[in-house]
Amino acid sequence: MRTFLKYNLWAILWGLFIIVLMVVPGKTFPKLPGFIDLFKPDKLIHLFIFGVYVLLHIRGFLKQDTFPKIRKHAVPFALILGMMLGAGTELLQRYYIPFRRGSIYDYIADIVGCLLGWGVFVMLEQRKLRSSR
Repeated sequence: MRTFLKYNLWAILWGLFIIVLMVVPGKTFPKLPGFIDLFKPDKLIHLFIFGVYVLLHIRGFLKQDTFPKIRKHAVPFALILGMMLGAGTELLQRYYIPFRRGSIYDYIADIVGCLLGWGVFVMLEQRKLRSSR
């Protein structure tokens, strides 16, 4: 368990950071005028924070040796965790957080962010392989 926590601590902390960001009441954040709806800053933030979350978990899952099944299936586990966190935060916002609205579009941005995190992981691994040759 110790190595699992050692290699996944940053992913866990990042997940807690995401939860804190998502449960802050909506009036806390300033409105940013003038952006095209498809590229609202909040969608880009969703892409970024969920991409980082999945990237951190994939790396942590691959390095840990406590749970061999998680290590063997690091990518699906990280993607599922990211998507579950996205769904959970959107549901929290929709039903329990004042002045926040859970949105299917935010959840789609969360999913795309998770997939981008996986893509970044793949690119980093390919770069590592090329540099070791």
